[in-house]
Amino acid sequence: MGIKYYTHFVAQQDGAIEFSEYRGVVELLGRPKLVQCDQEVARVLARSFDLEEADIQVLQWQQLH
Repeated sequence: MGIKYYTHFVAQQDGAIEFSEYRGVVELLGRPKLVQCDQEVARVLARSFDLEEADIQVLQWQQLH
């Protein structure tokens, strides 16, 4: 079982005119510790969306209990 977070973020690939905005619950599977900062959240989301970390702008995140 993973750790669940509410996330609100924007994803935009380099050079793209449009961006995609996402809101919802993300479950991080196989994650032994809590996420500590926006940069960590962006790194995990970027891997999931096959993007670069710099392509993700985290607007809000919070662990769900």
